[in-house]
Amino acid sequence: MNDRPAQLMSHFAELKKRLYVAAAAILISTILAFAFYKPIQDFVQQPAIVALESVRPDDPARLVQLDITEGWTVTAKVSVLVGFAAAFPIVLYQVIAFVRPGLKGNERRTLYLLIPGGTILFVAGAAFAYYVAIPPAIHFLLQFGGEIALVTPRLSSYVSLVSTLMIWMGLIFEIPIAMYLLAKLGILRPQALSKQRRWVILFAFVIAAIVTPTVDPVTQALVAGPIIVLFELGLLLTKFAVRAPKSENAADREVADAGG
Repeated sequence: MNDRPAQLMSHFAELKKRLYVAAAAILISTILAFAFYKPIQDFVQQPAIVALESVRPDDPARLVQLDITEGWTVTAKVSVLVGFAAAFPIVLYQVIAFVRPGLKGNERRTLYLLIPGGTILFVAGAAFAYYVAIPPAIHFLLQFGGEIALVTPRLSSYVSLVSTLMIWMGLIFEIPIAMYLLAKLGILRPQALSKQRRWVILFAFVIAAIVTPTVDPVTQALVAGPIIVLFELGLLLTKFAVRAPKSENAADREVADAGG
């Protein structure tokens, strides 16, 4: 009982150290991203430039800013997002290092597997949005609006659209990890999930309609398709999650029999 205040202070000191390291990593990455803002901005604007050149080949393909501070605001926003993404592995490591002493052996193994897997899936989702979902969506919006009036994308609106889609697709790609964790907690059962495929397909297209800025079926299918595939992958992981405790219990019994 007398050691409890000392233990709490030790935990707070450890938490403070981990937060400082994570914040420093994000700050340094953000400063570096701001220093290289020009190539980063060129990369972000590339889908819009390509779409503009295909829709209006005779006009200069450029985005516009209507506010004197818009360029600074967008650059700062993109730098923060890129800085956080670049520092994400360090932040995850700090989380693991802080919670590791309170976990059991099998819980540590699960954490070590899920966190890198979740990072890879998030990056894959963001890359999927940038390379697959965003270009046809931008092309459709420019072509559709061009029949009514001259469309010149605004820098802040475009960057907000691209960053929102990339973040949402990154989170959507975390579906298998979320399903595995819920199955580990006993909330999801693979037998019940396998009977809900028709509703998952409907849900996938509803999510695609919410996330994507267009109504064309091609773009929505490009978003809904991976959701369905990710559900199937998550269903497979839930089966492993349900079987894992049985395997561990069997191994424990074998060790106990050998000891006896």
